[in-house]
Amino acid sequence: MTPINHLLLATLGTSLLVACSQPCPPAPEQFTHPQYSIPPEIDANIALVQGYLEACLKADAGGMRAATDPAYIEHEMCWPVDSAGIDSVIADYVRADSARTGQQLLDISADGVRYATGEWAGDRVNFFADYAATDKKTGKPFRIPFFFNAQVKNGKLVRSYLYFDRLSYFNQLGIAPPTTHGETK
Repeated sequence: MTPINHLLLATLGTSLLVACSQPCPPAPEQFTHPQYSIPPEIDANIALVQGYLEACLKADAGGMRAATDPAYIEHEMCWPVDSAGIDSVIADYVRADSARTGQQLLDISADGVRYATGEWAGDRVNFFADYAATDKKTGKPFRIPFFFNAQVKNGKLVRSYLYFDRLSYFNQLGIAPPTTHGETK
């Protein structure tokens, strides 16, 4: 090694030692906005939603109830739009569990936000994933992307909105979808 290389290595080593021994500058403050921010409970909120959805796939009524407020309402955003309390949601997942095997969530992505005012006030979790299962009647597997938006208060789900592609489900199973409601000719 040449004397210049030794000098460069010594200079670099000294610079690193000085840089590592100095206190780091304070981290920049988290971005806040008057209308929304990221809550400190975001990880717990996301875990709550994922735990609730996993309980749904197992038709685990106890787990579903433990994650939800007694006044919980789920809005299913399909046609016709449907809303249900926790008892109806549990009954739906018990029916689904008896008609499907291998239920799982795939390609999960989630985030959350806290809204300061308005109808959306409070903590919200946006949960994106694919629901995959095999239909027992047809024996065909299917995979449907969905979006689940949940409002969380005091560590419980208060209300949620579920969006998914119903037509994709019927097409993958080779089943004619139900007729739409409210069509006029």
